[in-house]
Amino acid sequence: MRAEPIRDPRLRTVAVLGLAFTFSALHGAAALGGMVSLTLALIFLSATPAARLLRALRLPGLVVAGIVAILPFTSGDIILADLGPVTLRAEGLGAATGIALRFLCIFALITVFLGGLPLPHLINALRGLRLPALLVDMALLTLRHIEDFRHDLTRMQTAMRLRGGQQRWFGQLRQTGWILASLLLRSHARSERVYHAMILRGHGAPGAALPEMPLVAGSDKIALGVLIALAAGLLAMEHLI
Repeated sequence: MRAEPIRDPRLRTVAVLGLAFTFSALHGAAALGGMVSLTLALIFLSATPAARLLRALRLPGLVVAGIVAILPFTSGDIILADLGPVTLRAEGLGAATGIALRFLCIFALITVFLGGLPLPHLINALRGLRLPALLVDMALLTLRHIEDFRHDLTRMQTAMRLRGGQQRWFGQLRQTGWILASLLLRSHARSERVYHAMILRGHGAPGAALPEMPLVAGSDKIALGVLIALAAGLLAMEHLI
């Protein structure tokens, strides 16, 4: 059974931002060990499936792996091993390990706190944190356009196949290009109509009332306070040990 450390989306967002900034400032071995322990504890408490964590870390992990794989062989003066044309160096290995650990922990936190949160709920949480109304409206509009674009693309591709479109890869690529160009033009025209409709309905008008947000539960406040205290402890460990 899943037991969220924090249920309120607003406090989840605050917790992720606070812990992410804290983790990015850690470099010492003891502080990094505490960071990993805290991340594992949060994953355990939230009962996040390992498959979802791996799926969320797969693509960004490849990018970071390409960067940190170079550091052990290019940075530092202390040589750990001579591997023929390349040399393994202690400073570079330590830096690469720290970067990889910080990256994995931050993205694991994002998955734990925000991974199962629908995007509209996340945007409403940002609205509750007093994000400018115009930015919230543009984010919602962008999400709506992405969904409409994906739906129209799938429908047009299906129609092309049913009508006996090109079977060779070059012909399919050209047809997809024409479809995307058509959809982009239609999307631009649609966005203009929606923008003018939003203005007529009072979006962005001075004094417009924000939607009411539910009260924050006391347990969520306590959980956020505990996480902030643990983050402060990690920062203290970084500077004292």
